[in-house]
Amino acid sequence: MEESKIIPENINLFHLNIVESRITDTIQKKESVYQVNVAHTTMHNLADERLKIGLLIDIKNDSTVNKGVSNAHFNIDFHYKIEDLKTFYTLDENSAPVFSGLLIATLLGISFSTARGLIYERLSETNLKGIILPVVSPSKILASKVQPEI
Repeated sequence: MEESKIIPENINLFHLNIVESRITDTIQKKESVYQVNVAHTTMHNLADERLKIGLLIDIKNDSTVNKGVSNAHFNIDFHYKIEDLKTFYTLDENSAPVFSGLLIATLLGISFSTARGLIYERLSETNLKGIILPVVSPSKILASKVQPEI
């Protein structure tokens, strides 16, 4: 597939939904180190030129010694309308679309950046306040696809 050029004005993030937000807020030590895990799902509606990126983000204490510390889990859906979506996929032998890695990586970058702000705000009134999710390469998130349960 020849890569089509991404035109930012043709990408419309028209809806986001925090499907799940679970924060275990207990007293924590100031020295707590947290690990952030990110995975994603994708869904599409070709007729309406829409893609949905689902981000699954876990913030967990990295220590096996510290029990009862604050942790968080978020499942956030980002709904996009992509003008000329047909230029960003080909059909495989089963007539299933295979999307351009560049398009999906771009949407993952937009989604994760948006999620960072949402999560920062959600954690601001908890013992996890001040945790800023790291900048993550969209290509690393692209490699962490989760198959949605049907």
